Amino acid sequence: MIRILLVTQVNETGLTYHRQRIPHINLERNYPEYKLAICYDINLVTDEELKDFQIVSFLRLVDYQFRTQDIIYRCKKAGCKVVIDIDDYWKLHPTHELFKAYEENKIAEQTVAGLELADYVTCTTEHFADRIRQHNPNVLVLPNSIDTTEPQFENKPVNADRLRLGWIGGIYHHKDIRLMYEGFKEVFKDVKNDKFQMSLGGCGANQVYQFLEVIYTDAYKNIKSDFYRGYLKEYREQDNDLANAQPYKRLWGKSVFQYASLYNEIDVALVPLVEHNFNSFKSQIKIIEAGFFKKAVIVSNVMPYTIDCNRSNSILVSPDKRNRGWGVAMKSLIVNPNRVQDLGEAMYETVKDKYNMDNVNVSRDQLYKSLCK
Repeated sequence: MIRILLVTQVNETGLTYHRQRIPHINLERNYPEYKLAICYDINLVTDEELKDFQIVSFLRLVDYQFRTQDIIYRCKKAGCKVVIDIDDYWKLHPTHELFKAYEENKIAEQTVAGLELADYVTCTTEHFADRIRQHNPNVLVLPNSIDTTEPQFENKPVNADRLRLGWIGGIYHHKDIRLMYEGFKEVFKDVKNDKFQMSLGGCGANQVYQFLEVIYTDAYKNIKSDFYRGYLKEYREQDNDLANAQPYKRLWGKSVFQYASLYNEIDVALVPLVEHNFNSFKSQIKIIEAGFFKKAVIVSNVMPYTIDCNRSNSILVSPDKRNRGWGVAMKSLIVNPNRVQDLGEAMYETVKDKYNMDNVNVSRDQLYKSLCK
């Protein structure tokens, strides 16, 4: 029996869902020799309790209070192998909302301290792995993947008369969405608004999504219905079906165990990303999710999306000063809806085996067993 202790956060997030909970539940289900346990604070686990485990798995950061070295040494003294999984670069871009907090709390230094002491590091892409190897040569790429038994990934498309183009994501992406601003304006100006619908996925009643909505609608100038503008100002989920006949719709946020079902309410996934070093080390999770739902993809022609996206399975928008490519790409699919299905099928073929969790977990199983020899 291989016993694994997952050290995770109390609050379930997309990160803990994709990088810890679901991969290890899948592992335990498919390989009976594994037994999992979860803790939210490694400091509450006694030395005797640690001896019951062969592997201790941390996510990103071992500790926020400069106790990383002591914690890892304690795990190793108990006979545990230490694995750190990391999915984002530890040096934030200066424009990131958390940059100041990371600097003040020396998060980058504490992260690197853990990476250097870990027995093994797992991450999302080979590009990121090359950067991590500067601190630890023992790195394995375990890409984000989809457990197709999870109910939220069931492909149940909702039919609509309009072509629905949607972005689905979290709160730290307003700079990415800003890339599409000129494109949105162009589509609303040049295309009859009964032909399409712009969807903002993950909406919540907060200032961030209110700002994103301003980008989507050009400060509501693209909403011609006085009644619908009035409804939007109330910012409530009730009667959201009113939006079905409108060129803009909110897709209200769901829990981490339900959010992916929003892909059933769009036809085209919009995946913008500002090009800089921090973003290049991100994972391509949005591409993977869209692919499993057979959605056409319009995507920034930057890393990490160029790992999987090409001219045959997506529409790539290269960075330029005015970001006019987004409007051109969106209009091309609105006037040629048959291409939407072709691109969706092509993206599905790209991701369906490569990012199926059962397949990815073959490598995770091999790693863990090699550590326990």
